[in-house]
Amino acid sequence: MKRRDFMRLSGVAAGGAATTAGTAAAQEGGNNTTSGGGTNGSTSGSGGGGGGSTTEVAVGPGGQLVFEPAEVQISPGDTIKWTWESGGHNVAPESGDWGHQPIESQGFTYEHTFESAGENPYVCTPHASAGMKGVITVGSGSSGSGGEEEVNPEEMGVPFQAHYVGIATILMMIVSLGYSFFLLKYGESPNAKGGNN
Repeated sequence: MKRRDFMRLSGVAAGGAATTAGTAAAQEGGNNTTSGGGTNGSTSGSGGGGGGSTTEVAVGPGGQLVFEPAEVQISPGDTIKWTWESGGHNVAPESGDWGHQPIESQGFTYEHTFESAGENPYVCTPHASAGMKGVITVGSGSSGSGGEEEVNPEEMGVPFQAHYVGIATILMMIVSLGYSFFLLKYGESPNAKGGNN
């Protein structure tokens, strides 16, 4: 077999093997499951009865008149857990029948699972005039940012690792084809012994 024929076959074989490996890895990676989660706050895998994830919101952290984070994006079925870090606050929704109206002291917690998509603004009644407000956005709506929300690749049904495998596969194919083209175009070194030219 001539060197030129060998290089042609090896280039085609390398490209084919890279494509097969990338496809197999992507399909295998598609079996991974991920739990939906909030994009803000700390998230754990167990939900408050909704089967989704739980996102924590601090109420009055450090004695400040704020909810932290003030804006939270979650998926339907996820739970928000408010933890009072200072006293004299409540969680009063602007609309709806959720929330915790009584004023509570430090250490108190309240959880609510959001099933319906939409924005859920709320305030701390005693400190609303001081700007102690928050909003829970359920679903893919935006919370007034005006721009389109960036989509997590894992929420599109493709594990993120498969993207790396696909990129690596394409790069490997390009390098293999480039190497084969270079050797076919320019052949062997004129100093090589027993050339096939």
